Amino acid sequence: MNKNNNIITNSYGNSKIIGIFFILAVITAIYLSYTLLPHYLNYLSFRDLAGAKISAAKVIKDENILNDLYNKAKELNLPLEKEDIIIKREEGRLHITTEWEVEIEFIGGYKKTLKFSIDAGG
Repeated sequence: MNKNNNIITNSYGNSKIIGIFFILAVITAIYLSYTLLPHYLNYLSFRDLAGAKISAAKVIKDENILNDLYNKAKELNLPLEKEDIIIKREEGRLHITTEWEVEIEFIGGYKKTLKFSIDAGG
């Protein structure tokens, strides 16, 4: 019996290496989800609030919309100041734009900058 054959397959002939790669893929997916998902969920939450404010723009003043968006940004720990959130009314329509960047450091020191942008108008 070849010892190397035992390392690669089990007694049923199934590959052990496939199982190891599967486990590594699952661990990698969990790590990336833990690292990236919160930032994308914060983006979606902020974008949804901006869309809701545009829908209610006829009854809410621009100052109140700006304050609500700024408070939500602080709640989500987004790197935004009031000046970064631009609210314009053109021809009776509200337009909200903003953008921000988040730098993420992965295992091994690799850094990636995620850029988020919201351009919502109604």
